[in-house]
Amino acid sequence: MGYPQLARLIEVMATLRQRCPWDAEQTHTSLVQYLIEETAETVEAIESSDLDHLREELGDLLLQVIFHAEIASERHDGFAI
Repeated sequence: MGYPQLARLIEVMATLRQRCPWDAEQTHTSLVQYLIEETAETVEAIESSDLDHLREELGDLLLQVIFHAEIASERHDGFAI
């Protein structure tokens, strides 16, 4: 992978799923509220033309994508990051 920071994020998420009780118990369904929240905050940043806020919110949204991909990988849902 040509993006070491992204590879590190994927590793951290896998570790959290193994070692953090809250992260380990999450499912696609239990994370919906956070996905909606982060998406709304990303839209707000775009609409306000606040690039610093957008960068932060895109990072939060990326974390949600990685989280869902890790869950899918563990469950053999047919996709992974």
